[in-house]
Amino acid sequence: MDALRPYTIVVRIDSTPEGYAAAEYASSLCLKLKVNFRLVFLFVVALYRRTGLQLINRQTDQLNADIREDAENEMVKCKQFLSRFESLVQYEWISIKDEGSVGPIVVRFINESFHTPVDLVVVGRTADVGIKKIVGGHVSDYLLANLSCPVMVVKDTYDVSDDERDN
Repeated sequence: MDALRPYTIVVRIDSTPEGYAAAEYASSLCLKLKVNFRLVFLFVVALYRRTGLQLINRQTDQLNADIREDAENEMVKCKQFLSRFESLVQYEWISIKDEGSVGPIVVRFINESFHTPVDLVVVGRTADVGIKKIVGGHVSDYLLANLSCPVMVVKDTYDVSDDERDN
């Protein structure tokens, strides 16, 4: 690692207990780092793909409109949760919207759009929802299998006091 480049941690966040646990874990880790760090919270809006069939596309468009609306509410919840860390660690918020499942969207973003090397990805153990859950499975499993950087999977309840007992 280049000594001038910050240690970069990307956290896949959502408003689930697992997403919050990942955020808490990463924030706690950054507080302990003795090096310059860059903490990025990545919020993903995964939309259904449009097809070549107009009838199906109308239904897909309605589902995607619902997903976008739910995502706006979820982003508000996530940002409210993250506000507890504002005085402790500096972080960036990135929101991306794409068609497909969450795992492939995250991998594509990190590999193609994130302009600096990622040293660690932190994710809660969550599954996609709805039909995507049946097809996609756990996001963390996908990230573990498809990212070249280390991936930390956090259980659904992470308590900062767990670290204090270890010291």
